[in-house]
Amino acid sequence: MANHDVFLSFRGETRYRFTDHLYGALRQNGIQTFRDNENLRVGDELEPILMKAIENCKMAVVVLCEDYASSTWCLRELVKIIDCHEKQGKQVLPIIYKVNPSNVWDQKGCYETAMAKHESREDPQKVKTWRLALSKVQKLGWVHYTDDMSEPEFIKVIVRDTAGRLPLPEPTDHVVGLDTRCEEVKSRLDIESYENVCMLGIYGPGGIGKTTLAKCLFDKIKRQFEASCFLGNVREKSESRESLESLQKTLLDDMGEETITEFGSEFKGGSEIKRRLRHRRVLLVLDDVNSITQLESLAGGHDWFGSGSRIIITTRDTDMVDKHVMGDVVTKKYKMEELNDDDSLELFCWHAFNSKEPAENFENVSRNAISYAKGFPLALEVIGSHLGGFESVDSWEEELDQYRIDPSIQGVLKRSYDSLYELDQKTFLDIACFFKGEKWEYVKRVLKACDFYPVVRVFISKCLITVNQNGCLEMHDLVQDMGKEIVTSDSPTNPGERSRLWSHKDILQVLKDDTGSSSIEGIMLHPATHEEVDHWITTAFNKMENLRILIVRNTIFSTAPSCLPKSLRLLEWKGYPSESSPLDFHPNRIVDLKLPHSALKLEKSFQIFEDLTFINLSQCQSITQIPNVSGAKSLRVFILDRCHKLVKFDESVGFLPNLVYLSASECRVLRSFVPRMYLPSLEVLSFYFCKKLQNFPDVMQKMDKPLKIYLANTAIKEFPDSIGNLIGLEHIDISICRGLKDLPSSFFKLPKLFTLTMEGCYHLRRSFKRFKESHSTLDDCPNIKRLNFTGANLSDEDLHPTIQVLQKLEDVNVSHNDFVSLPNCIERSVHIKCLDVSYCKNLKTIPELPSSIQKVDARYCLSLTSESSTELWSKVLLETERIQIVMPKKEIPNLFDCDSSEGIPLFWARRKFPVVALAFMFGRSTVSNSVAETRTDILGFFPQIGSSLSFIVRLHLFIGGKQIFPKDSKYFSVGEDHVLLFDLRALFSDEEWHDLDAYLGVGDDGWKAIQVQCESPLTLSHWGVYVYKQDTNSADIQFKNPNPKSPLSDLVPKRSPHEPQESMMRQVAENLNPRELLGDYLPLVELTEVPSFTSALLRSLRTGKAEATRPESSAYGASLKQEHEESNWNVSRVMDMIKDDVPTHIADAYSNEIREGRRFVEELMRARMELLKEKGQERMDIDMAIVLEQPRSGRPPSRRYWGRLHIKYEEITAKAIVRKTTQLAWRDWNPGRTTTKEKATAVLLKCTGQGESSEEENNDPVLAELLSQIEEDAMRFNTSYGKMKACIILTDDAYALISEEYVPEFMLIRGKENAEIKGMSQWGALELLIYGFMRASGENTFGSVESEPRFEKTPYGKIRVEN
Repeated sequence: MANHDVFLSFRGETRYRFTDHLYGALRQNGIQTFRDNENLRVGDELEPILMKAIENCKMAVVVLCEDYASSTWCLRELVKIIDCHEKQGKQVLPIIYKVNPSNVWDQKGCYETAMAKHESREDPQKVKTWRLALSKVQKLGWVHYTDDMSEPEFIKVIVRDTAGRLPLPEPTDHVVGLDTRCEEVKSRLDIESYENVCMLGIYGPGGIGKTTLAKCLFDKIKRQFEASCFLGNVREKSESRESLESLQKTLLDDMGEETITEFGSEFKGGSEIKRRLRHRRVLLVLDDVNSITQLESLAGGHDWFGSGSRIIITTRDTDMVDKHVMGDVVTKKYKMEELNDDDSLELFCWHAFNSKEPAENFENVSRNAISYAKGFPLALEVIGSHLGGFESVDSWEEELDQYRIDPSIQGVLKRSYDSLYELDQKTFLDIACFFKGEKWEYVKRVLKACDFYPVVRVFISKCLITVNQNGCLEMHDLVQDMGKEIVTSDSPTNPGERSRLWSHKDILQVLKDDTGSSSIEGIMLHPATHEEVDHWITTAFNKMENLRILIVRNTIFSTAPSCLPKSLRLLEWKGYPSESSPLDFHPNRIVDLKLPHSALKLEKSFQIFEDLTFINLSQCQSITQIPNVSGAKSLRVFILDRCHKLVKFDESVGFLPNLVYLSASECRVLRSFVPRMYLPSLEVLSFYFCKKLQNFPDVMQKMDKPLKIYLANTAIKEFPDSIGNLIGLEHIDISICRGLKDLPSSFFKLPKLFTLTMEGCYHLRRSFKRFKESHSTLDDCPNIKRLNFTGANLSDEDLHPTIQVLQKLEDVNVSHNDFVSLPNCIERSVHIKCLDVSYCKNLKTIPELPSSIQKVDARYCLSLTSESSTELWSKVLLETERIQIVMPKKEIPNLFDCDSSEGIPLFWARRKFPVVALAFMFGRSTVSNSVAETRTDILGFFPQIGSSLSFIVRLHLFIGGKQIFPKDSKYFSVGEDHVLLFDLRALFSDEEWHDLDAYLGVGDDGWKAIQVQCESPLTLSHWGVYVYKQDTNSADIQFKNPNPKSPLSDLVPKRSPHEPQESMMRQVAENLNPRELLGDYLPLVELTEVPSFTSALLRSLRTGKAEATRPESSAYGASLKQEHEESNWNVSRVMDMIKDDVPTHIADAYSNEIREGRRFVEELMRARMELLKEKGQERMDIDMAIVLEQPRSGRPPSRRYWGRLHIKYEEITAKAIVRKTTQLAWRDWNPGRTTTKEKATAVLLKCTGQGESSEEENNDPVLAELLSQIEEDAMRFNTSYGKMKACIILTDDAYALISEEYVPEFMLIRGKENAEIKGMSQWGALELLIYGFMRASGENTFGSVESEPRFEKTPYGKIRVEN
């Protein structure tokens, strides 16, 4: 008997009334319901079937009517239901139908009468069991139906409640009619041919099954290619430029080509795809393509992929393949036809009857039903799911009458929408217009606040919506279009009268024309490109009194609204342009308040927001304190990251009963959180980089939820003993907490603390010793499994008790420390798998390690004894599974089966893939000098930086000349003159490793050559192979060609180390490890209080790492589509402009260098922005010197400081300036240059004289207008200098921007300017001091300042006025 969702227990008197109506409503909403009259076959024994049905159902609904207790069958059902509830946790919903509830559990009235009759006839013990079951109903969350209630409305509530309790149904893919089509397409692809690249276009209208066919074909043939990728929903995902770039990255990732950094060229990584895949035979499916741009970006040319590759696209455009010219690529097309009647009927039946054939008496009406689908699979699924909710042929006929009204595909889809309850219709329209792709939990929370009581199961059952494996809502675009068309049809010509607005053009029209109305319930303003709104009616929201949802993204408004509707449930407005909300704005029912990057001061308390669950006020730079939030009892998520003026929290924040996620990281002046806290629901608490935060609150009661705490780079001085109340604490990061002197004993006794990160906490190095000394036995040792104690000046005296105390360690990182030996007791640490002792330059002795060890990182442990090195080598000789070791170079032991200094590892195998360990001996790097020079030059740090650098090593396995691609690429970090030692199994998952056997042959002719290629900037000087004898048959592996007469044409040559131009930026971007880079200077940089670019960059790097480990807020109910809160909008916008302006010839020739450099450049820009904020500047505005250039006879022209260009990034001229400076930078760019002088941009005012023309032409009218204004002002205020022409220049040497004789004048002017700027006064004082030294020196190297110049303020900055 098939399992059902619900078992319906009821008495016969309600069968044809209430219970029948309830049964029908449950079925119509996709809830498979068991009731005995339909589901019992003649001749079956009744009771076993009923009991089995109860066990198999997910939930029971019990209708307790007046004569329920008179039936022994019902009472037996109830006993079984209660038993399943108590033992299995089965959901039970009792409905007390027209009976006094107490009569049921107290057995009074009719229930007492019925039980008295049973006692006279039945076994007393059995009756006692029945009475007990009835008494337990009281505690089961019952509902009561009375005569004065509306039955249809009551049933709606029951159906909604039932659906909400049930788990989501498993997705069912009934593939019908595809086998023949797959074979047809497969024959056209000519898969066996390796000669050409072939592109096949599967075309047809939406909903006809193109994607299903492509997926089916992909799954059948993907193993015949070296790599494969299915890119779904290309049209939808490529609406913005960034999304298309993301698709390129996904393409490479799925092909086994892991991408560490983002692409940065105009061609969205196309050149990178070509570089990596041009020699590989790949299968690529591009689903739902609708533009040539998409094809050009993802499959741009015939030489992008190796010979024999196959590209399949699905599209509605019959000519798409013909439009995309790819040179020698063979192009073919396949028209997707509708399903024939037999296949249509089968697919329909799977969704209507959950079988391949119609139910008895339903064949004729089923064939009638499929005629409305016209062979479209989507329509068949929707119709079948809809009709499957009705139980009689007559009700089917009535429904089919409705399809005749509008037999189009959209009409068919709309009929399923029409059958929804009114609230479900509203939910569906909200999802179609605003929430497609979002997590259901987030959507459910918002819509529940709108009193919709959403149940996604309703839409799944009707094939209108699906929920993917990540819990996100998916919807076919035809279904979404149907929803949006329903909204549009309400008011085709006037958007202001529609219920929902999602088109940014419609929204801006409504706001500018003030044509909104009370009809509008939701607005999502999210243009694909950045939008600025200067003129709109600020009272426009006045008329929208029913507005529930307001989302504003990627749009800047110059003015704030004067009013906002009180009806709002969701308010998300990034960059809200006001210090306060409107005076009368009191949205009592709001659940989500997201105003990041806003000017909000947050002066009002949260006293009336009982439903508020989510607040995001990150990067609101006017907030100084968090007010009373005691009224927000439902608050779950509170985000305040990078609020740089936030000083304190109200004490009420420490007592929010439902708070799960609190993050106030990088709030640099925050001194205290709360003195006491009891947050019983808390799971994430983050304050990293709150440099002045000194106190951790007292924990008033036990908190047992799984908890992660992030306190890195804070000024925490101590933890209270009450931290022992955090019994759910699993992870804590207290890195770089220099003021923390000790950890209380209660800290080590936390039962669930598994991860402890305390990098750089040198004051805590004695904590474990003190704990050991205070506990005579370690029977109750800490449960810590992962320890990071990097850079804490650990000595032997510190390390040895640490290892002794932490007996359950699995992962130990004690790198960058001073100890000389590892303790002998480490052998008894039988759980340790990973040990990192890298950069422990004093380490000499490594004793015998436990058998559990799998990974040892001993980079730059240059003092290791030969005995210690031998101990590490022995792990291979002992055939340790999946071992990985990096250490300074030593000779390969003689026990290795093969070693060589020629080529790359090569051996032959057959039958079963051999288990081997490999040793790679590396020499010097081909890029080490250039990388060190680049890092030093870019960062301007100190001498002897980066003397012990590490480099990325990536390994590739080839079998018979064919590369094998694991799902996840493996990278190793290796130093110069080091050895990498590893079990080859470490590159693959267990499943992937077992699959390697299939690549080998059997018998004497089954030998295949196996090679391991090394990709690295390090030179490979030697290699060795050791065969694991226990796992490998020696007869099936050879190190000499077993078939000498066979050619070796399928062997892969040794790859040369990367050239400097290609790898330099990769090394800078990927290996920018602060400890490796700064070495002994790191503490100086960390401790300095003076704002510097170095400290800002260091903080930016560490922040990035911290964010990578902290759980995303989306896991706790945040919107997936809400833009990631960057440290500054300007950085993202500038990066977009920079990459947009890459010249085509550079993008083609140097795509790799650009791609590798983008992340590093962006990191530098973010660090620069953070530095400006430390100096009191809230934005990274355009700021450059205006320089006057005058010709001089026989000498280079003189250059003199003549003004300042200062423009906010919000101004339109800023874009023009950035674009111009970017173009100049690309024009000057030289990828081969490893060192360079610092450059600078400036506005150059040239005294041209009469008749001279400008050398620089400006095609941008905005920039031309700005430069013209500068010229006009300069000539008006300086009449004696004649005609001037302005242009923007990029100097080769920043220090030569001002001529030497005018440097003192420049220092004087800039010193006085900076002295008056908040945060820059120290720099101004320094510049004035240097000026004083210049004057006092009396030397003639520099000129003198005759009189202090005057300046006139202008809209763009200031310009000099002639004395």
